[in-house]
Amino acid sequence: MADCYKLIILPEAQQDIRNTVLHIARELAAPQAALNLQEELQKGINSLSEMPKRFKTVDEQPWKDAGVRRLIVKNYYVYYIVDDESMTVRIIAVIYTRMNQENQMSDKKMESI
Repeated sequence: MADCYKLIILPEAQQDIRNTVLHIARELAAPQAALNLQEELQKGINSLSEMPKRFKTVDEQPWKDAGVRRLIVKNYYVYYIVDDESMTVRIIAVIYTRMNQENQMSDKKMESI
């Protein structure tokens, strides 16, 4: 059996998910779509507990040097960092794919990464 990594969803990423789900449910008046997306995001994030390095690091700096990777779930990127020493995966952001990723990631605190 493969070693399992512990998943940690940072508060900023939790807020990203919450804002996205609320936006879809309320602003777009699609509560079922919001629930479906929330489930898909959770499933995608949970999959990172095994073989989290199956996705390459991002090309953009300074995130590449920090080891940031991303998984795509529906129309969203889930950004994360793998720490082999502590066997943890930290989810740092969840961003809509059509948004400017560098601008959105620039808003994230590098110290939390």
